[in-house]
Amino acid sequence: MPLPPSRPLSRQARLILISALIVAAAGLLAGWPPRLWRGWERIVEAELLRLRGPRPTPANVVLVAIDDASLQQGAWFAAEPAMPAWAVGTSTLPWPRARYAELIERLRAAGARAVAINVVFAGASGRGAADDAALSAALHRHRGHVALAAEVTEPHDAQTGAGLALVLPEVFVAALAQPGPAVAHPGLGLANILPPGSGEPLRHPEFFGGVLLPAQQLDPFPALSTTALTQAGLASRQPDRRRELNVYGAEPRFARLSAWEVLDPTRWRGHPLRQRVAGAVVLVGPVVAEGGVGLPTPFGPLSGLETLATATANSLAGDGLAPWPGTPGGRALLAMAPVALAALLLMRWSSRTGRQTGLLAALLALQLLAAYGVLRWGHRWLPLLSPASGLLALAVVFGVDAYLVEGRERRRLRRTFERYVAPSVVSEILATPEEAETILRGKPLPVTVLFSDIKGFTTMTMRRSAAGQTGALVAQLNTYLTEMVEVITAHGGTIDKFVGDCVVAVFGSPLSRGLQEEAVAAVRCGLAMGEALERLNDRWRAIGEEPIANGVGLASGTVVAGQIGSPRRMEFTVMGETVNLAARLESLTRQLPDAALLCDQATAELVADTLPLESMGSWPLKGVGEVTVHGLARPIRLQRDLPERDLPQPGLDAPDASS
Repeated sequence: MPLPPSRPLSRQARLILISALIVAAAGLLAGWPPRLWRGWERIVEAELLRLRGPRPTPANVVLVAIDDASLQQGAWFAAEPAMPAWAVGTSTLPWPRARYAELIERLRAAGARAVAINVVFAGASGRGAADDAALSAALHRHRGHVALAAEVTEPHDAQTGAGLALVLPEVFVAALAQPGPAVAHPGLGLANILPPGSGEPLRHPEFFGGVLLPAQQLDPFPALSTTALTQAGLASRQPDRRRELNVYGAEPRFARLSAWEVLDPTRWRGHPLRQRVAGAVVLVGPVVAEGGVGLPTPFGPLSGLETLATATANSLAGDGLAPWPGTPGGRALLAMAPVALAALLLMRWSSRTGRQTGLLAALLALQLLAAYGVLRWGHRWLPLLSPASGLLALAVVFGVDAYLVEGRERRRLRRTFERYVAPSVVSEILATPEEAETILRGKPLPVTVLFSDIKGFTTMTMRRSAAGQTGALVAQLNTYLTEMVEVITAHGGTIDKFVGDCVVAVFGSPLSRGLQEEAVAAVRCGLAMGEALERLNDRWRAIGEEPIANGVGLASGTVVAGQIGSPRRMEFTVMGETVNLAARLESLTRQLPDAALLCDQATAELVADTLPLESMGSWPLKGVGEVTVHGLARPIRLQRDLPERDLPQPGLDAPDASS
């Protein structure tokens, strides 16, 4: 048995299916982003950080930088006849270890809570045992308050981790040890920081020793920032291994001393930043010859010492960055929520394009504000790129749908109105489709109604039919009606209907130029119809056809305009007393053989300043009563009998050449 043919999805079903796919895609990209998408997310997050701008650094983290100024001072003193002891060996790197001992002594004497040296002292000093002994003595005196750097060398085999080596300052391990329970690596911390890969954040240094090393089947090792806090008797306020660095701005941001200023007793004694050292965690290390090279951040590269300070400060404040929610599923649900809400509301308002646009704009703005606010004050990353992309995708889908629906609707309205009015009027109507729909449903409008009928047409039909001239009669009638329609259209009128040989036209529906202007146009149209008929009669007489005469009735007032009929046959028409009055006035032209055009009092008053209409007294009209009638007692030619100022104007009173 053959399967029945599949029915195409309805518009509603298609929108639901596409919206569901967009919602699902937003969730998948937020919870389980591919590498390329994650790279784009990092770009968005970097822009948010730049939008947030730099932020203040904590006062209890101070840097002592072995910088270009320190090397230059060392070189300057080296050229002096009497070089001070503190400047010996400071013109080049590496510095004598005795200089680091002096830095520790001065910083601790100034009240530093802990001192961390971001230098790996591998092996014995090249300057002799005395150099190592000086540093060992300082470490022993201040044990429990000094942290030294260790390092893990890069693996030779990235797949297996073979070749990983832990470099320790073995000469000083004993000096760092404290009485009490044995500690594996007292006072030591890794200086390694994992550089961010493509689409990856700049992670806290604790990630390297606490996550990456165990993943390579090695024992975990604390970061130097963590050890510095331990030596200061402090603890991190966050799970460092799961945090990203929340940078403070472009380097330098932290309070920074040049190392030579600490070593020089005279300079150090009165230094304005000396008081900042008291109670602070002081980080010592080289920052020379960076040349813009460092770990990448939205604010520019950071040196190793500045990065170490950022990690230490983040741990102290507990404000490292992290995605929220912390699980992929939670992030997926959070990203799907605004997209799903938008899809439901867009489906509900599918016919209100303006409201749809406002909704999407509002949700996008709220999404951005929420992401910015949570980042600034909560230090968390909300899913932003995937829900924003989902909202934009919905905007495209519903925008295209609205465009297609509007296109179909405009074509429907155009087909409807082009049966009644000129194309130029149709274009004006379609500029506001809502107004067009209102007109089709029914709307009271002030108009001037025109009725035009052939006088004695019934008798002519019977006579010519009996003579076997039915075809010629129909052809003559079609020629007449075609000409009348052209005249009406040229004057801005709307063809309401044909009733046999009668033409009904409306001026002011569906669009109005103003009641007075419409009335003037209607009267001019009636006169032009008479002129057009004279030209037709001249042609018909020339070929032996019987000439015809017509009458025109005009009435001005309010009518109800709209589409009337059944779903199988609809007609745009007007109804009301004004329509009946125009029909009665046209019938009255048969009782006044010389009257080419008759109109009511309202029309006459509207055109009084423009066209010379004459009062023809009061006449009783069937179904209407006594009516004051105005008109023209004889046919006139517009160009011959009207003043020059009243001649038809191009585009309004005469057919346009393009018509």
